[in-house]
Amino acid sequence: APHAKSSAHLPARILEGRSTDDDRNARGALGVRSRGVEPRARVQLSEDVRGARGQTKAAAAGPEMTTTMDGPLVLPDPKVKGAGLYAGIGDYVKVQPKRYAPKTLRETAEGRYWRAYKAPALINAVSQVTSLHFAETYPYQLAVTSSARVTVYNSQSRKQHRMFARFKDIAYSGVLRSDARAMVVGGQAGVVQLFDMNSRSILRKFEMHTRAVRSVKFSPQSYATIASASDDTTVRIWDVAAGECVRRHDGHTDYARSVAGHPTAQTTWASGSYDHTVRLWDNRDGSTSATMTLDHGAPVEDVAWLPSGSLLVSVGGQDACVWDVLGGGRLLRRLRCHQKTIMSCHVAADGGPPPVLEHGSFAARVGAGGGRATAPRLLTGSLDGHVKVHELDDFSVTHSAKYPGPVLAVALSPDANALAVGTANKLLSIRRRTKPRSHALGGGGGDPGFHKVGPSGRRKAPRRLDAGSWQYFIRGMNAKAAEGDFKVKRLRSVRLQAHDRALKRFRFTEALDASLAGGRPEVIAAVIDEIAAHGALSKALAGRDAAALQPVLRYVMKHIGNPRHTRQLVHVAGMVLDIYGGSVGASREVDAALRLIRERVAVTLRLHDSLAALAGVASPLLTVGQLAAYRAQ
Repeated sequence: APHAKSSAHLPARILEGRSTDDDRNARGALGVRSRGVEPRARVQLSEDVRGARGQTKAAAAGPEMTTTMDGPLVLPDPKVKGAGLYAGIGDYVKVQPKRYAPKTLRETAEGRYWRAYKAPALINAVSQVTSLHFAETYPYQLAVTSSARVTVYNSQSRKQHRMFARFKDIAYSGVLRSDARAMVVGGQAGVVQLFDMNSRSILRKFEMHTRAVRSVKFSPQSYATIASASDDTTVRIWDVAAGECVRRHDGHTDYARSVAGHPTAQTTWASGSYDHTVRLWDNRDGSTSATMTLDHGAPVEDVAWLPSGSLLVSVGGQDACVWDVLGGGRLLRRLRCHQKTIMSCHVAADGGPPPVLEHGSFAARVGAGGGRATAPRLLTGSLDGHVKVHELDDFSVTHSAKYPGPVLAVALSPDANALAVGTANKLLSIRRRTKPRSHALGGGGGDPGFHKVGPSGRRKAPRRLDAGSWQYFIRGMNAKAAEGDFKVKRLRSVRLQAHDRALKRFRFTEALDASLAGGRPEVIAAVIDEIAAHGALSKALAGRDAAALQPVLRYVMKHIGNPRHTRQLVHVAGMVLDIYGGSVGASREVDAALRLIRERVAVTLRLHDSLAALAGVASPLLTVGQLAAYRAQ
């Protein structure tokens, strides 16, 4: 009791740098030796002293009193949040994760947007996936063509919904009607078949092609019109109601591999062929010849219209060509962004992140409209295993994704929440956004009843309650405080993490284990610093068996090469070797982890040497460049 009175003010005096007889007496009473007796010791309060003084006073005086190896007693500053265990008497301050300088931005907003397509559903197909097509209406079913079957998946659950296998040979180009109630499929046998989605029965068969039908499409404006492109070099237009061919277009001199209907003109079609040309057909005149011929320069694998219908995209070889159809068929841009043949292209009317567009920008002109700026994107898939996204304002590549095989087909759902890719090694990948795009774009509004609207259409401001109104006296607990009201802050209990709960009880080993289990390097580094500030890092590391030592060694091995953690982890690794150096060889797991740490350190040192040599080589070049720029100015 006599010592308790003098020791109650001990932390404040130590922080101010004063040393009095009362302080020395308090140190003696609390079990902390003076520097004259043991200058390099790190001594903490014993458990029985803490229990005798109570948790509050122990928190105020005990844990903060630590002698260091290099100077006088050092205490955390209670004014700095997260600097120590306690900000005041009895107030615990949670350990704040380490904060570092931000890294250099290596990824654009577009890249982050496309990387939100995660958790791919990888489905093994029976053969290579040759065609993908999403329905235009919810739930945006996906038709996947592979070998002699067409499988329909639900794009929301990514589970199989229907399977069509009534084909004598390989099926090609399964395409769903916009209402997803019918599907048209080509095939190796040269037959175009129309299926009912509910009963899976064949509604129509068109058998006038003499070779394989590689591409079929519904007219964007009519359910009753179908177009097909065949290896017999012809493009045919079919009337579903009559069940017959109403137009045959001859002009290609090699296999016709793709066909696409104009988004606004029902009578206009485009087809691509292995004769290196893209031809435009108009069904209004009686002629069977093309109204426009575009030279792609390589066998054409696929064609697609942009939403406005003024531009056409053709892909083949290593190039993707953008044609200005309304401008007489001039080549607007040739994109060479793949190392191998481009097999598929897909135009999404609103597939990218919402742009901030200036008036009259290209993306705004070709977008689908609808009251807000759209973000049309061009997706291309190639045999080099890459899917690349092109922005249609300057046709630059904004994102690239690598797949484990040659890409044969790519498609994006109309709501831009599902991305499907088919490869030549029998793999179907369906990626979905972790957060729906409508929410990511900030869709949705506030409560429609938030403001009352008067007869004139103007919003009425809510009436201010005062003592002259009876509503003032019947306010409930949810009423908002008005001007002049006294506000009493509600004391909220602070939720502590596992490592914070352990630190609050001075269980440093448990705190270190809890932070390592969490896995966040910033939190682990902060906990290690907190434990080291109390001189208990060696205690937290000691007394571990092989299983308990493994998480520490794994963390050191993983992050010792990171410049943000190198200084701290070198110290931790040194302490581990000092404590357990005599036990090396007793555990294979520990020995293997130590070898990995040694290898990681060696690799990091070699990397530093290489970077130093590179800096020496680059320095003269940079100097010459700076001199040239200075002389030019």
